[in-house]
Amino acid sequence: MNASEGAHRPKGPSARLGQALASLARLPVAAAAAALSFPAHAENLVVEFDEAYTAFVEGMDRLPNESQLLALQAVDTKLAAMVRKKDASLWTATAFRGDPNWAEIRRLAEAAMGECE
Repeated sequence: MNASEGAHRPKGPSARLGQALASLARLPVAAAAAALSFPAHAENLVVEFDEAYTAFVEGMDRLPNESQLLALQAVDTKLAAMVRKKDASLWTATAFRGDPNWAEIRRLAEAAMGECE
């Protein structure tokens, strides 16, 4: 990374949110790396997104544009719905790789990253 790249990299709550979204968008890689402790890893990703999203919203000086807000809310809404289901089969390494819910999380996280750049 050169000096100009570092100068444009977001810091604070927006950087944390960007990292959380990137982790969700890279789920297949994360699943392979964490297969032995998958339920805890998945829970950590969800908690990190939730905390980063909350810190981002609380730290805003101004509201994000509508497309940013909708993209972030879509990720949050989908993750919350999955948690509320209390379906243990959603929180396995196999589900992480192949379940349509996780595929949608990856897609939504990628879309949110694009909106928040």
